[in-house]
Amino acid sequence: MAQVAPFRALHYNPAKIPHPQDVVTPPYDVIRPEEREAFAAHHPNNMVHLILPQALAGDNLLQNRYTRAAATFRQWRQEQVLVRDPEPAYYLWETEFEVEGRKFTRTGLAALVRLEPFSSGVIRPHEQTFSAPKADRLELFKQTQAHFSPIFTLYPDREDQVLGELRRGLPAEPMLAFRDSEGDFQRVFRVAETSCLHAVHRAFEKMTLFIADGHHRYETALDYQKWMKSRYPQAPAHASFNYMLMYLANMYDPQLVILMAHRLLAGPRVKQWEERALLQRLWEYFEVTPLLGAGTPPEVEFLKENLAKGSSQETTFILLGFGLRAWRLQLRDGVRQRLLAREMHPALAQLDVVVLNYLIFEKVLGLDAQALDDQQTCKFNSKIPEVLDILSRREASMAFLLNPTRVEQVQQVAEAGLTMPRKSTYFYPKVKDGIVLSLLNPEEEIVIP
Repeated sequence: MAQVAPFRALHYNPAKIPHPQDVVTPPYDVIRPEEREAFAAHHPNNMVHLILPQALAGDNLLQNRYTRAAATFRQWRQEQVLVRDPEPAYYLWETEFEVEGRKFTRTGLAALVRLEPFSSGVIRPHEQTFSAPKADRLELFKQTQAHFSPIFTLYPDREDQVLGELRRGLPAEPMLAFRDSEGDFQRVFRVAETSCLHAVHRAFEKMTLFIADGHHRYETALDYQKWMKSRYPQAPAHASFNYMLMYLANMYDPQLVILMAHRLLAGPRVKQWEERALLQRLWEYFEVTPLLGAGTPPEVEFLKENLAKGSSQETTFILLGFGLRAWRLQLRDGVRQRLLAREMHPALAQLDVVVLNYLIFEKVLGLDAQALDDQQTCKFNSKIPEVLDILSRREASMAFLLNPTRVEQVQQVAEAGLTMPRKSTYFYPKVKDGIVLSLLNPEEEIVIP
């Protein structure tokens, strides 16, 4: 059963930080280097100083960016820049945002979730991960003994029982209400009413949880838990390091938005391909329709319209490259059944990202698992204008635009005990860092309602 517990959140002190938009950031893995510098310069207490501490010349095992993050974290707590709530609570969290002119309000809650191995089936992943980020986050955990970044997790609640119970105990005023640096409006309520805490905890006990975003951090939390158990073998069962900070949203919320992380390919193994040879190979599996010739800059709306053509059951890509030319690729009838369904589980064979990886990246381009794990060879971006900009600067040789993975596909893959290729989903917007944090004190027990 899933154990979702209230907690005493650590957060910015409004008396010291009256404007949260000055210090709250996106998660570390979507902050570009130039953005990191802008956040750091904007405010001395910006979260980027904790989640992306800067490396310096002369760093060693005793003095490095992780130890500096830990020192900064201690200083902020000593100076009351960060303060802790006196009693456990769930934190109802509303995010108002806009996608292509349409307004959404996603509602979730922040809580601590007991760590479970994936083999238990209580918490399920849906994506593969890269190896490098896990080592980086583990060292940050060890030095700071805190969770700065909530993992985005989904729970199945058709009756909306969890949020219904939380709203019963909703205070009149939010603890936070502000528009963040990306223009989204964040509103957070602290819910500490005892009967609500009990009801929400019981509601989660019968649920399976699905990680939407933050697979690296969850796997890192499991490694950190193992490390802490070796150091504190007598620690109680509810020791704080047995839990992970999460943002949980209802899988059946119609306000849940998934975008697609489009693929960009770079490096010599990709650059060697000539246009004619690549198109000939693609014809084996796809109907290839030229959209734009050389010298015609692609329009974003034109690309979106062609990508969206066809039913939701059809696999369609847009290939960009060779002087920003564009082609529409539609999977030929029978290819999925003949080549994919015989090789893998039906839940995977239906995914556009699997079609792309298996037929194009592996069979056509000859990219192996090591190449796809190399973040310099295979890059990801959810915004078509930025994809075009990267191609125009020749930082990638070609790109493949994809339609978003559907939330029911995420559930089917996770329930089957399978994983999608990396970056198969982009739940939008990302959950912000700096709203609530949690401590990992080995001597502290989490109070279960």
